[in-house]
Amino acid sequence: MRDRFLPVALFAVLLGSGALAHADPRGDVQHAFSSILEAGGFRGHAQGNVFGPGLPALAGEVDVLFPDRIHARTDEIEFIALGNRAWISTFGFWTPADRSLLPVTAFDMAAMRRAIAAIRDVRMEGTARTQQCPAHVYHFSTTGRLPAAGADGELRAWLCDGSGRPARLEAADARSAEKLIFDFDWTRRPDVRAPQD
Repeated sequence: MRDRFLPVALFAVLLGSGALAHADPRGDVQHAFSSILEAGGFRGHAQGNVFGPGLPALAGEVDVLFPDRIHARTDEIEFIALGNRAWISTFGFWTPADRSLLPVTAFDMAAMRRAIAAIRDVRMEGTARTQQCPAHVYHFSTTGRLPAAGADGELRAWLCDGSGRPARLEAADARSAEKLIFDFDWTRRPDVRAPQD
């Protein structure tokens, strides 16, 4: 008779542990973005204001290894920033470039930690299925620059149920209303190296 109730008891425990996993929405979101810093970088597909407010909206693939290794590929531009060197591809040919002319050249680790610490007004909106995983969707605010997005405004993050890592981030700048959507790809490590001639 006891064995008959074991599945019901196990279901109750699993249900309870799922509720506990999301008991602290702010902590869940902070942990998700901290995990990007711990991973040492990220890769994925961006669309919208990839390089920040005031710059043209683009769509393409981005690989980042913190703090200053970046490879961005869009229909309009492809560039690599690597340490103190940079290259830009025009018509399929790589040429050295001045890093200061690139839209983004490095990530400020301290600033990203401050933006993560400033996450506030977090609420869970529900669940969704992304290309990578089943996820919980969170709405929140912060100021500064999170990994993958400037963050002076309203944001939504899809956090994978299994790993807690972000699967998707949507950000809207409070001043300009410019938007960014970033779909993270955790299937491969970011790859940033000097171009091959």
